[in-house]
Amino acid sequence: MKCLMCGERTYVVNVIKMAGGLRRQRKCKSCNTGGYSAEVWLKATATGTEPVYTKEEAALIKKKEVDARRANEDRRNKDAS
Repeated sequence: MKCLMCGERTYVVNVIKMAGGLRRQRKCKSCNTGGYSAEVWLKATATGTEPVYTKEEAALIKKKEVDARRANEDRRNKDAS
């Protein structure tokens, strides 16, 4: 990967494993500037029709969205009163 400051090659100092990807700490050989790069893993298939989430995960995400929306509506109604 190239340095954003001088354009020379960078090298990896540290790799941090995260859920769903990697974060790499990088350093430039010439100007000694540091930075980070991220690698995010995507679930893909040949047909592209396989869902990313299971049915249970999708239901939980939907429930959290509904709960957040209801909490915001309740807060707005309380503030309007």
